[in-house]
Amino acid sequence: KPMEIAINSVSGLKFDVKTLKIPAKQKIKLTFSNPDEMPHNLLIVKPGTADSVAAKAVALGGAGFAKNFVPESDDIIAASKMLDPETTQSFYFTLPEPGTYQFVCTFPGHDKLMRGTIVAE
Repeated sequence: KPMEIAINSVSGLKFDVKTLKIPAKQKIKLTFSNPDEMPHNLLIVKPGTADSVAAKAVALGGAGFAKNFVPESDDIIAASKMLDPETTQSFYFTLPEPGTYQFVCTFPGHDKLMRGTIVAE
């Protein structure tokens, strides 16, 4: 049975969770909710790759809207779609090995503030 976790956006370009600790190789059901007034997504990426994935998302330019600002990248483990205000999405993922993974919103301009870490033990 998957372990369930929840992360919400909050105003001021933040997530309500900064750090999570979960077991590696455990199936996770993540529910991402966006009560904020702006659209946000949530990508879970390999350790140390949040900056490069966010840069690829920004490089999508106007085409990014159709792709939910989720670029093509082997560094992305899982991603939500771009959530409009007052919407929620659940998705599943498994962190393959112990390490410090990152989560980030890749909507242009959001990635520097909207990020956190998931420690897989």
